[in-house]
Amino acid sequence: MDEKEIIERELFSDTSRYNDIIDRPYQQSKDHLPMLQSDRAGQFSPFAALTGFGSLIQKKAEIYARKKYLSASKERQILIKLNSLAGTRKTAIINYFNDETGYYEEFSDQVSVVKPERGRIFFNHCPSIPIANIREVRE
Repeated sequence: MDEKEIIERELFSDTSRYNDIIDRPYQQSKDHLPMLQSDRAGQFSPFAALTGFGSLIQKKAEIYARKKYLSASKERQILIKLNSLAGTRKTAIINYFNDETGYYEEFSDQVSVVKPERGRIFFNHCPSIPIANIREVRE
């Protein structure tokens, strides 16, 4: 039994507080018409937006399971290397984790701007990538 089931059992198993009304017949309102089933379901439609969200999180988790995280010192070394290449005409070979495919890829381009406050590296021809996704920089 998982933690959720244990909590539900503790919270919702005791119905003794309702013994005085549990067997009473339902009394329909004299002032209001009964709500249509379609309207009743519409009350819960805001929660329908979350349907499938769990599977989306699971897919992203599977993608990121292949990512190797660098130590702080290795990340600093990469940042120093990128800063030295920024604005120069030297071509850098970047090995990085592509968070769309879930695999490491490599490309060559010139480093345009390094923005550590935004956590991104901008290149002349390729799109920007997060600094945390870079595994290796070579010239």
